[in-house]
Formats: sequence, structure tokens, C-alpha cells
Amino acid sequence: MPGRIGRAAVVAGAAAVVLALPGCATRTPSPESFDASLCRGEAGDANLPSRVSYMEGDFALRLSAASGTMAGRSTFGDLTLVRRDSAGVPLYGWTDLDPEEVGAQRVGDPASRALEAPGVLVLADPVADRQSGDGPVTLRLGSQANRSDIIRFDGAFTALYVRWIDRDAFGGDWASGVQGPEASGSFCALRDGASN
Repeated sequence: MPGRIGRAAVVAGAAAVVLALPGCATRTPSPESFDASLCRGEAGDANLPSRVSYMEGDFALRLSAASGTMAGRSTFGDLTLVRRDSAGVPLYGWTDLDPEEVGAQRVGDPASRALEAPGVLVLADPVADRQSGDGPVTLRLGSQANRSDIIRFDGAFTALYVRWIDRDAFGGDWASGVQGPEASGSFCALRDGASN
């Protein structure tokens, strides 16, 4: 899988030697390497769409469940967001994070890099209704949820609602379900190198 260490086992007599293949990433987010002190709990300013450009790049992503069947658990993964020149959809990307580990719905492949059905889509709406729970910046997970050839009105969803954005991190809360929120919690994304 892209972004992971490739390994080849070489057997010489009774000894096995593991070699790391060159050109592959060496970081896999984990509880030990994730510096949660860089994550803010409070909401940021109301003008988050103006700071969406800070979210472009490679991040370590942590989702923690506060409700649902997996309450109390967390999952980690890599997240990459790249620029997409589209009104209301400034970024798209992919993640190897498994949403089911925190009780969230898997709506297609979150690791999809296809522009027409990416694993992650960033939606920016400066006039979003805060009372509804939606924020002005949302990450929608899953290639089926992000298909450009259809407009979905219902069905399973996993959405990350951005509440704050800094230059090296962003975060907020998330919800997932089919007919309504069935699991929820918080999330934080740290730019690669920010927690070293």
C-alpha cells in the first residue's frame, strides 16, 4: 500500500534479513508518535474557510470515539490533502485510516486517489448553519460518498467537522451513521513533522 514501508525478506542459510525498500515512507501514525498536545479542543474563529489552504499536505490523523459501539477507542492513519480547483471543494485526498475501528461507516474506499471518487473530500461553506451541527469546513470520508457522477441525498455517511485550523494542525468532531448519527467523537490531524 502506498505510504507504507515495503519489506523484502532475504533468506541466507538459516538467517532471515529484512530490508526496507528505498523511496517508501517510514512513518505510520501510532498512539506513541502522535503528540496530542498540539490538538486544540476549543472551536476556532468563525471564518475557517479562509484558512482551508493550511490543510493542504500530509498529516497524521487520529479519530477518537465518544459514542457508539466503539466508544473509548481511537484509530490512526495517514491523511494526504491536495488542491482541487472547484467552488466549495478546495481540497481532496485519501487516508489509510479505518473508520470502522471507531464504529464509523465505511462508505467506499477512504484510500481512493481517483479525482472523480476520492477517499476524502473537503467541503467549504462559509454560510453553513452552525446550529445544525454542520460546520463551514467538512471532510467527507469514502469514495462512494464522494462520487462526482451522482448526488447523494441519504444513506451512510462519515463526516469530520472542522472546528479549528492552525498552520500545522486542524481538528474538530465527527459523526457517522446511516439515517442519522450513530457514532461520534473528536478528531485531530497533525502535519508530518509537527510532532517530532
